[in-house]
Amino acid sequence: MEHKNFLFFLSKNKSHFCSLKEFFIQTETMKHNNRWGQIKKITTTLSLYIFTLAVFGQTTYNGFPLINANSAKSDYRIGNDWVKGSWTISPQIEFDSLLISCHSNSEEFAFYTGKDSIVFKLAPELTHKFYVCLNDTAYALTVVKGIKPNFSVLQFDTKSKDEKLQFWHEHNNPNEYLNLLRSKYPIDSLIIDTKTDTEKALKILQWVHNRWQHNGNNEPKKNDAISILEEVKEGKNFRCVEYGIVGTACLNAIGLKARTLGLQTKDVETRQYGAGHVLLEVFLNDLKKWVLLDGQWDAMPVLNNIPLNAVEFQKAIAENYNELEIRTSSNLSKKHYIDWINPYLYHFVISFDNREGTNNDSKKINGKSHLMLLPIGVTQPTIFQIIHKRDYYIYTNSVNDFYASPGIQGK
Repeated sequence: MEHKNFLFFLSKNKSHFCSLKEFFIQTETMKHNNRWGQIKKITTTLSLYIFTLAVFGQTTYNGFPLINANSAKSDYRIGNDWVKGSWTISPQIEFDSLLISCHSNSEEFAFYTGKDSIVFKLAPELTHKFYVCLNDTAYALTVVKGIKPNFSVLQFDTKSKDEKLQFWHEHNNPNEYLNLLRSKYPIDSLIIDTKTDTEKALKILQWVHNRWQHNGNNEPKKNDAISILEEVKEGKNFRCVEYGIVGTACLNAIGLKARTLGLQTKDVETRQYGAGHVLLEVFLNDLKKWVLLDGQWDAMPVLNNIPLNAVEFQKAIAENYNELEIRTSSNLSKKHYIDWINPYLYHFVISFDNREGTNNDSKKINGKSHLMLLPIGVTQPTIFQIIHKRDYYIYTNSVNDFYASPGIQGK
């Protein structure tokens, strides 16, 4: 719409406020699709829209702004960073609250329903309220509050090492289980054109991520990669645990030593639900380091072009947030992923025996099957989510224990 015609439209017919709303939705849709070139061309027109709101008012309900939705699923944007499909409009909740981490003193926030949208400035401790009318019948009072992220570096022992600890990994020896995995699934073909171990790891990550949709309530009949993938063929979806198991097996199958990694929150003993997350770490031979891969989210953290392990990732979030990159083949929001995973980066758990197809004949150290890395000065947790006893850990504060090279460990 030409600016002059737009102004004439405003002066002649303010009853067409709905058309203005549609105009704004189209603008937000272009942002949603990253068509920023077109956005710049209509900056002046957007300013006129904002002026119009001041003159003619905005649709309200119970004294708060009102927007409409035909679907319970909605997207939102913080700055240029979109979070898609993760918010559910819930009229049955008295205060449908959405907490947003603000990484600066002021950020533009947009809430997008597919039919309507609302935009405002958000800052730490600042709250905005508006209603969403779902399917022209139910009203959800939506409360958006800005919070300041609490990112601080955890402290670990970086000097000592327990020489009595031993790990077992795949060492490219004949393994019938992994050969069967490779024969049933196109793992080898995924890495044909790759040149680095990082590229290989990302190819496997992408393939595993796309096998199924995450479902945090489903458990497989058996906890091995082939059995999980066979159930996936039947249409089943699984948890983060299964992404870790399948990704680890596929990486071991192509000759990259990998291990599942459990993350636990600071309040792991007292939180009733959601105290843990499972992903994996893989040892990249050409970089000579362990690197984190998250199959559920299709994510590899990278700083200054170097992939990071879990402890390095936690440190980079606190000290190098702006420089931190999340490598992904999906439309994953860096901000959303970091805000989600950061609370889990507190306790770190790995198995001593990381071989595939051992039929539960796993090696242990002093009767313990797992090593937990925890920050200096932290009490050793022995309970998971209030009721689940954990008595199979050896505890350490040393990153040298946790991240020893697999080349000098047990076979």
